[in-house]
Amino acid sequence: MEGFYGLIGGSYYKSRYKGLDGIWRDRVYDNRLLFSVEGGYKPSRSWEFSTRWIYAGGPPFTPIDLAASRLINRTVLDGSRVNQSRFPAYHSLNLRADKRWFFRGSNLIAYVSVWNAYDRKNISQYYWDEIAQEQSEIYQWGLLPVFGIEYEF
Repeated sequence: MEGFYGLIGGSYYKSRYKGLDGIWRDRVYDNRLLFSVEGGYKPSRSWEFSTRWIYAGGPPFTPIDLAASRLINRTVLDGSRVNQSRFPAYHSLNLRADKRWFFRGSNLIAYVSVWNAYDRKNISQYYWDEIAQEQSEIYQWGLLPVFGIEYEF
């Protein structure tokens, strides 16, 4: 299929450490599973359309001690459960269109991209909400348009 390209990649891993207390714990970047699908289409020398979908298993985190947080109205982590909970899995779709202009010895590229195109609410962290008196979430970027210009020489 002329003009199409793609790549599929994935990995499964486990990353742990043994603390000075002798307890094995998952590391903060222990997503366990990473998977991505990337591809695109170049209908001509000056146009390119591409996409990237990525999935990552939820990394570990230390949960909030809800009773202690409620008592002092601040985030208090449960030190007895270091990295024993996991965030929900992360996934996102990015779309991009490039237009190229060619000059003698250089190129100009203008692009428009949409990150997290289906606006998934991927959780970045949990915190104690002092106003609502409950655990709440902070999300990563939602749908985000990106525009740019690159000059290659």
